[in-house]
Amino acid sequence: MDFTFDLAKMRAITFDRKAAQKLLGDDLAEAFLSLVADMRNAMYLDELVDAPATVQSGPVILEYKLGSDCILEVQPIGVQAVDMTNWATVHRVKFVRIVQSGKQVI
Repeated sequence: MDFTFDLAKMRAITFDRKAAQKLLGDDLAEAFLSLVADMRNAMYLDELVDAPATVQSGPVILEYKLGSDCILEVQPIGVQAVDMTNWATVHRVKFVRIVQSGKQVI
């Protein structure tokens, strides 16, 4: 799977464990990097072991749990329009933000 980013911090924590630990703390960084590793090993979103906790439409945003009060929001990106029927077959995602206890962390 391919990744894109709007924020430099999101890119940094995705590819640098120490940056992730510094910004997120050890436990949250581990959960985040574990999900990133699963995504790297998948060809399409529907190959992930855990389905997103929530799928929102317009644009499609997927929420993956990182902990009891923390989520990673990603946006599936396709050559053609991505909607509620085809998001699982997408192989490119944009990491949008990490939200913890209702507040944006990154």
